Amino acid sequence: RAIHRAAGIRLVIADDPAAAGGNAPDAPALLRPAEATAGERLDAPVRPPVEALAYVIHTSGSTGEPKGVEIAHDAAWSTVDAVSRMLDLGAGDRILALSALDFDLSVFDVLGVLGAGGALVIPEEGEERDAPRWLDLVHEHGVTLWDTVPMLLDMLLVAADDRPGRLGPLRAALVSGDRVGTDLHGRLIRAAGPGTRLVALGGATEAAIWSNAWEVDGPLEGWGSAPYGRPLPDQAFRVLDACGRDCPDWVPGELVIG
Repeated sequence: RAIHRAAGIRLVIADDPAAAGGNAPDAPALLRPAEATAGERLDAPVRPPVEALAYVIHTSGSTGEPKGVEIAHDAAWSTVDAVSRMLDLGAGDRILALSALDFDLSVFDVLGVLGAGGALVIPEEGEERDAPRWLDLVHEHGVTLWDTVPMLLDMLLVAADDRPGRLGPLRAALVSGDRVGTDLHGRLIRAAGPGTRLVALGGATEAAIWSNAWEVDGPLEGWGSAPYGRPLPDQAFRVLDACGRDCPDWVPGELVIG
């Protein structure tokens, strides 16, 4: 309810009235999906200015009140385009949509994969943490892409140990949001095949999903986790000291994304 008020939400598209706050006096209006698609189709897509707001995602609030992060179309598109090119994303791709819409990994699932003509494979309610069921969905629907936090990929690979051959369609796995273990690449290759790519990504919600990437293509000997990676196109990193000056190589400081 606090997020609804802070974001100034006036309309919620959902089947369940509870999603809009039920009968609360300050609840936004509810529009059911069938009603939303009942009107006449537009002659052409509405194209907002590139600097216009695309979406707002709230932080977890672990350090205080949840904060609404406003992301413009050009910022979101820059990230989506960079990763889409990296993966050679196309209409034949399918992604298992495990990230909730309030987590910005879902932005790539929707804008990236659907934007390329691909498809989302959406688990049924209750299957979001059912790794054996994920194996079936990958196999049955020809899922080619994976995009989750590392822990969920780990769960998938544990399930795959008992049921080999179910990850054959998978060609690339994107992992972000936490440290990427050095064992994930080898386990992924054993489960899905030698051509499967593992890409570790990072960044901040404020910088539109991801800002850096590192493709893990072999053993990471001497590393505690996968490297943080290099900046994506149109983004840059600087390491600054407390006075805002660039730190020399190997000197710790604050990581600034630009």
